[in-house]
Amino acid sequence: MQNLKSAFIQRLKKTFPGLMQYPLESLVAENLISPFTVELDRSILAQAQKAVSLIFSMREKASYLEHYKNVVAEKDLRDPGNKSIMMSYDFHVDTNNNLKLIEINTNAAFLALGHQMYEMKGDALPVADFNLEDIKKCIVTEMQLQGKTIDSSFKISITDDAPAEQRLFIEFLVYNELFSSWGWNSQIEDYRDLFKNFQPDFIYNRYTDFFLTDSSSQSLRAKFLNRDICLSPNPFEYLLLADKQRLIDWVQPAFLEQHGFAGDDLALLKEVLPMSFDLQPENAEQIWAQRKGLFFKPKNAFGSKQSYKGGSISRKTYDDILKADMIAQQFVPPSEKTFTTPEGPQSFKFDLRCYAYQGRLQMIVARIYQGQVTNLRTPYGGFATVLFK
Repeated sequence: MQNLKSAFIQRLKKTFPGLMQYPLESLVAENLISPFTVELDRSILAQAQKAVSLIFSMREKASYLEHYKNVVAEKDLRDPGNKSIMMSYDFHVDTNNNLKLIEINTNAAFLALGHQMYEMKGDALPVADFNLEDIKKCIVTEMQLQGKTIDSSFKISITDDAPAEQRLFIEFLVYNELFSSWGWNSQIEDYRDLFKNFQPDFIYNRYTDFFLTDSSSQSLRAKFLNRDICLSPNPFEYLLLADKQRLIDWVQPAFLEQHGFAGDDLALLKEVLPMSFDLQPENAEQIWAQRKGLFFKPKNAFGSKQSYKGGSISRKTYDDILKADMIAQQFVPPSEKTFTTPEGPQSFKFDLRCYAYQGRLQMIVARIYQGQVTNLRTPYGGFATVLFK
């Protein structure tokens, strides 16, 4: 187990020789990769494939786009044509082996690194035909959706807020090497420095100002709205799929039926989507009474920032979060598995991160942890391969 980090670094260097110039020992977190494999029933894989496909099919419906046209206008957005590369649908698995959607993430981490993790461990990929070239095909498709093509002068930026300070900066370096290997002119840039000395055609966006509303984001926002660049993921896709308000909307009475779902498809979506509520002063007392069965999180934050398990929240904290833009979601406890560690058997929680492009499942990884939320700090925790049997 002690050699797992070293083995992962060697795998990255073998695949991407350009990484040898970087201090990977300090860039790869100690608990990034878990030594364990999560074994699950194959029916869960089928559920994931179907759920992802159905949710994206809803996003594509004319009735759905019409339903949100006023919200799009309020946000001063327009459809850029392209979608979102490397997004994820994150699930818990309940006691009946049914998936429960926790959130949709349009700028999910670890797709390329996850592929390398499977390769390093020699484990079969859940989606057998996925490889790193699939990412290239997605970017080509994104450009085509904007009526653009990729030629020998193609420029691509990987952007975030202070990328070199991000915990997964190693992934940005991997993507930079990957894009360069395809003959593309690739650079990693702070979002504030975009367009200063480099004019990208495509931006792989990991910046978490999801609607580009900050004053420092306005140059990027203008380029996005004018289609001067292909931005992926982008605010339009975030609004339609990843804004947590959608989780509230989708469980409203007859919402799914209004958009054409029926039969087995409707039943699966109703099973997968947990009840979610807007946290507002008018329903504050009712939700407080139900708090032990709920989980509270901000609508537009990411990761586990400012998230609270209802069973342990104090009234003072609850009163404080009433002032914020929060969602109260049915608490679905993460599954637990016991693994053997050098210190003996230990119980770990896990969730499933299902990567997809346009409703097509690409890969699944587990995130193993102890405590309340995934944090990549648990010894023997971290990202893990998944085996469906």
